[in-house]
Amino acid sequence: MKEELNIPIKEMTPEIMKMLETKGLIIRLAPGNHESSPLEGDVGIITIYESDEKYGAHMLISATINRTEFSAFGSHPDNEEVFLIGKPDAKPCYFLFSFSNRCELEKKVKNHTLTTNDFIALKARYNDPEVSFFTILKEFPHGEATIAGEGIAPSFYVTEQSKLPLEIFDFGSYKIKLMD
Repeated sequence: MKEELNIPIKEMTPEIMKMLETKGLIIRLAPGNHESSPLEGDVGIITIYESDEKYGAHMLISATINRTEFSAFGSHPDNEEVFLIGKPDAKPCYFLFSFSNRCELEKKVKNHTLTTNDFIALKARYNDPEVSFFTILKEFPHGEATIAGEGIAPSFYVTEQSKLPLEIFDFGSYKIKLMD
């Protein structure tokens, strides 16, 4: 029998997204976050990060989530961008983030020390420049789910390398459940 971890759902706010950035899980793509100060007549360029070529060319995909379980909860060996551009009247989309990187999370499962404090579940907020655009940093497990039933399945955009693998995380004896 699996031990249930009941994780409360939080609203996606600028404060929470800044906290995730401070903890090194994401990079916020928000107004004012990456501005330079070029001289007049110049252009300022800031490289936020550079992908590893071994994972292929960069691509843009649309993800439509119509699963109620975090069955694709996992991590990537390189970064990916999320753009929550979508229909506000769609069913809710929930993001589950681990506060630990993949290796640390695996140790917690093995040692049976995983708790609800190892995760944060956020209800996606669409089309908001303060919270809706971010980079999920490599090796941090994450996943998405929605609710069962009728309605428009939520969609959003992702950019990542064309050969970037998703390494599904094994929760072992744990089961994730979100609480409203």
